[in-house]
Amino acid sequence: MSELIKVICANIREVRKIKGLTQEELAEKCGLHTTYLAGVERGERNITMQTLEKIAHGLEISPIELLKFEGLDIDEQFFNKQEKLKVLLNIMNDFNEHELSRIINIVQEIKQMYK
Repeated sequence: MSELIKVICANIREVRKIKGLTQEELAEKCGLHTTYLAGVERGERNITMQTLEKIAHGLEISPIELLKFEGLDIDEQFFNKQEKLKVLLNIMNDFNEHELSRIINIVQEIKQMYK
């Protein structure tokens, strides 16, 4: 598998997960079959430019972003406030109660700094 294919596959999977979408949900948004999208993410399918555009549209990003080798940035270009909160919630699900309490304290301190 070429480096470009690996990058595209990884970027599709990463953005999908960050946005909290299942493969089924993204496939539906793109008008693609779930098994086809899963094959794309694994690099088992050769996709056309039209399919790349469909997937990018389903992810609500520019197709060019799926071609980036240096990784994706979480910024206003990709995510509105609600989507950023989803990203935070997805990250926070991996923490235990003690870690969550510490994170809340840190966030409260940061909020105080910006007042």
